Amino acid sequence: MIRDAIWDMIYNIFADIFIKLDQVNPIETGKITDNLFVVRTGTANFYLYKTEHSIIAFDCGYGKCQIKRELYRLGINPESITHLFLTHSDFDHANGLSVFENAKIYLSFDEEQLINGKKARKFGVIYNSRIKREYHLLKDNDLVTVDSTKIRAIAAPGHTTGSMSYLIDNKILIIGDAFRIINGKVCPIKLYNMDSKKHRESIRKLAKLKNVELVCTGHRGYYDRFDEAIENWK
Repeated sequence: MIRDAIWDMIYNIFADIFIKLDQVNPIETGKITDNLFVVRTGTANFYLYKTEHSIIAFDCGYGKCQIKRELYRLGINPESITHLFLTHSDFDHANGLSVFENAKIYLSFDEEQLINGKKARKFGVIYNSRIKREYHLLKDNDLVTVDSTKIRAIAAPGHTTGSMSYLIDNKILIIGDAFRIINGKVCPIKLYNMDSKKHRESIRKLAKLKNVELVCTGHRGYYDRFDEAIENWK
């Protein structure tokens, strides 16, 4: 517990630096709609969605003490999270997996090579952490139903080989690092992409989605005018 608290402090120091450089702008933990919640850990936001009998996490942030503290602010016990969908396996989106002991984990089939040691994340020597518990692999357009909620997996590679977005009931789009929204406009991520060409192709693919009411990003909160924001990518 003390070690986790020390790491949380270090993570937050780096978070403050990135925020001051305007590389990220996460929003504070809170309620978005009756079913949807945002959680902030350092530089990153992840999201929770409540169904009839389940609580679904989309990504899980980093810093175990901070994750638990932010969840309890929402009145949510980490043990009550039933499903966890990873947009990708980078540290700031996947470090908190161990906090969600009871969650069924999902990620892209193409992302598995980054969490089993077969492919480096960057420079041939930087590897993402392994996932040491059971997980389930998804391919483009796979559909997972939780209670009556339908979650569509949408492959959006580029930032990582297996980056994936998730569309909840055809209305709420969870994108991780598929893009950022700055001043009301969709912008590509310029740093740390594994394939920037594919990254841009994925943005154009997501731009074809219709009737999206809310888009939730990994580092700049959520936005309720998706069509307007992504118009230039259509």
